[in-house]
Amino acid sequence: MSAARAVVLAGSLAAIAAGAHGQDNPIDSRVRASFDAAESFQGPLDGGWTLVDAAGAPIYAFQLVDKVGGRSPLEGVFRDLRHPSVPGDIGFIDGLERGAGMLTLRFGPVTIRLRSADGGWMGEIRDGRVATAVKLKRDSPPP
Repeated sequence: MSAARAVVLAGSLAAIAAGAHGQDNPIDSRVRASFDAAESFQGPLDGGWTLVDAAGAPIYAFQLVDKVGGRSPLEGVFRDLRHPSVPGDIGFIDGLERGAGMLTLRFGPVTIRLRSADGGWMGEIRDGRVATAVKLKRDSPPP
């Protein structure tokens, strides 16, 4: 696990602990500050995302890694949200490509093509021959 990811995990745990006890101690504050500092150096796509259909039903969850400056190759994993968790519904994204206002994700028979729109991402998912309109939404950051 990278040092940045360890800081992220520690920050999340500190946020949960602070919320559970309704107070913040100096250690939690310092961990949260470290988490915020580490996150500020990540690219714009770094973090959790959810792909939803036109009705807002979740299809896939993504965790993307967008290294400093947003110019390095993207990396990521996915989880299929359309059914209870089963083996094989979690995996690595085989291909992540970004361009000017465009983002493409590929894994297995799935291709997702998105364009930047209204501060978010819109496009379609193609699973074999079936195409569905989708939106990619950023997950809420930790408190």
